[in-house]
Amino acid sequence: MWFAVEAQGLSFTKTAPFLFENEAILDVTPERAFEVVAGGENQRVWFKDFVGLRWTSEPPHRVGSERDIELKMVTVRERFIAWDPGKHLAFTIHAMTLPLVSAMVEDMHFEPVGADKTRFTWRAHYTPKLFMRPVHPIVRLVFGKLFADSTKGLKDYLATHKTRA
Repeated sequence: MWFAVEAQGLSFTKTAPFLFENEAILDVTPERAFEVVAGGENQRVWFKDFVGLRWTSEPPHRVGSERDIELKMVTVRERFIAWDPGKHLAFTIHAMTLPLVSAMVEDMHFEPVGADKTRFTWRAHYTPKLFMRPVHPIVRLVFGKLFADSTKGLKDYLATHKTRA
């Protein structure tokens, strides 16, 4: 069963009441890091609790493209709102299989920081559903760990996969 989530634009990143933020220095170019994150390369290896990815839009993928990401506990429908290879990737979640949030945007930045290195910043901005607020601190711990572990997983994966798999 799918639950609607209010689709948002990039301006939501300035007004969302809650945020997860993770950062890592990746040992690859921004273009390579973007390629892995945007395309879902070996996501089972580096993204905690990842089960599957299914594009629901035809290539080439860009702003407006959509995909479903299945995790062990929830599946989300994403619509890309920023797609600037090697620089910026963002999507809004517009549906999910658990009614956890009323709005959510994930915003990722790829910044060169020397020869073949990238500062990767991953922010997830969200508003929890009203009825989730009493358990929000617990849910926040679970998802905070998921984002942190996935950021570390991406760093570790790219340390040994500097070129396309």
